[in-house]
Amino acid sequence: MYNRKDAFYRKAKKEGYKSRAAYKLTELNKKYALYNPNSRVLDAGCSPGGWSQIVLETVKKQPVVGVDLIQVEGMGHPNFHFVLGDLTDNEVLLRVLAVCPEFDTVLSDAAPNTSGTKLLDHVNSCDLVKIIFDFTKKVLRKNGNFCFKLFDGEDTQELLKAVRKCFSMVKVIRPSATRKSSFEIYVVCKGYTGEKE
Repeated sequence: MYNRKDAFYRKAKKEGYKSRAAYKLTELNKKYALYNPNSRVLDAGCSPGGWSQIVLETVKKQPVVGVDLIQVEGMGHPNFHFVLGDLTDNEVLLRVLAVCPEFDTVLSDAAPNTSGTKLLDHVNSCDLVKIIFDFTKKVLRKNGNFCFKLFDGEDTQELLKAVRKCFSMVKVIRPSATRKSSFEIYVVCKGYTGEKE
């Protein structure tokens, strides 16, 4: 068993962040400049809102749009727009594009419900990422950035191969706030080419 209430968990609670994931995104953005104050950002699978919370500390005037099947609470920032629904639903796509016609950055810390079986969790994570990737290609501007979480496993390289067809740079990262026992990785993609698979 991992210690859920470790140093990063306690730090998040103390500093008013919704989860330890806040520190992962802070590190990723510091290293790879995924977004800046003028970026239009989509947070795919945003609940409970930890990544949107961090983005809104930097992005003050542009829209930050969060999408999830679960309602996000306590996000009163005027630039935050929440869309409740499924990324596979065309109605959700239309509602997102109604807020912002294209995005500079798509972020996702989304994960499937875990079963405790590593292979099954990996397969489900790959399936979720594919859904998010398909959505991203419909909303991301050319040369835009994409960053997502993945439970690492045997299909990782095949998935990365598909992503690399659409971006000029793809890197796999394990932020320092990631639990040592976790098999989650983060994939940073920059320079969207606009190409389809």
